[in-house]
Amino acid sequence: MKGKSKRIFTTFTLFSILALLPMSCGLFCGSDSCGCGPVPKPREFVIESFATKTVDGYGNEIPETQSRNYNQIFKSIEIKDIKYLSAIKVEEPTPWSLGFALACSPAPDTSKNKLQLIQIINESEFTLADGREFGVGENLNSLFGIGHVFQTNLVPIQEFTRLGSNLNFDDFYKIGLLQNPEKELQLKFTIQLVFDDAQEFLLSDQILTIR
Repeated sequence: MKGKSKRIFTTFTLFSILALLPMSCGLFCGSDSCGCGPVPKPREFVIESFATKTVDGYGNEIPETQSRNYNQIFKSIEIKDIKYLSAIKVEEPTPWSLGFALACSPAPDTSKNKLQLIQIINESEFTLADGREFGVGENLNSLFGIGHVFQTNLVPIQEFTRLGSNLNFDDFYKIGLLQNPEKELQLKFTIQLVFDDAQEFLLSDQILTIR
């Protein structure tokens, strides 16, 4: 009998806690677009470096010399090092703040400046099956698209950067060919990233091996 009463009490306590979470959002957070606010403002940071990897269509890292179909091999781009523009105040969690945190998730930290330009610059001469030739130093943007690493479709690079966008620390993008080159290729190129404050990153010696 005691065991049954204990289970009933535990179940009642659990549902009581769950019922309070939406209430805490309404009472303590006010209202915003997600029904919960005010929320802590995202902190701004300056990007100091990026990292790249060769990944497959599922975002798994593979050797850069491994040959794959054009739509199954990509270069991923993610933020590696950052510097925050303001200090963060760390508070010890309490039972009261736990419900608040669950009900009012903060917006992600974001870069101070907007990414305004991406250029894919050729490092090694190659010829497509249709006869088009690309020399060293040529812009390859017309061949490439970009998208989130776990999304299937890519959009043209010019479309992606048309309005400029701030980057979140956990953004994870991939760059790959928009169309089948109809022949085996080993592409070698530099990814140039330029922000609206003229900050520039050159990610050189990127290799994609297409079969």
